Amino acid sequence: MTRTVLSGAVIALLAAVLAVTGSALGITTLWPVLLAAAVGIAGGRLTVGRVAAFVVGAVASFVAMAVSAGMLPAVPAAEAVVVVVGVLVLTAIAAVTGERVPLWAGLVGYAVLAAYYEPAFAARPTAFLAEAPVALVTVLLAAALGAAAATLVDLLTTRGATVPADELAEPKAV
Repeated sequence: MTRTVLSGAVIALLAAVLAVTGSALGITTLWPVLLAAAVGIAGGRLTVGRVAAFVVGAVASFVAMAVSAGMLPAVPAAEAVVVVVGVLVLTAIAAVTGERVPLWAGLVGYAVLAAYYEPAFAARPTAFLAEAPVALVTVLLAAALGAAAATLVDLLTTRGATVPADELAEPKAV
């Protein structure tokens, strides 16, 4: 219960600070920060694998939109192919790493960038090269802040405690 209350307090404080100052960092919406914090606090201690999966998912989403913008016609079937390939890449990475880079965190990263940038992309696909890199950096910055909040919670709740090595690893998929 202490970890839950502390997690909520740290994330709420971060959200309040970013609501006031986030525009200076280019963070105009808080939900990427909140989703990244959720990835960070889900299932216990934050792991490098979850962070890596989130980043790989966001980059996969960026690449998918780049392929859509530059190589494919603007039709639903092309979008479906790009999404399927992106999800299969994330699935392969998760499988090869034995879920140390978990699929669910990769899908969250993919979805965060897609949801954040998709409206602008749909309105101006020809502006992809100018706008998408900024969107990717903004999402990754927001994610870094969310992961930092989760790390702070880890530090505050495990202070002086030793954690067995098997608890640091991501759980294996069944």
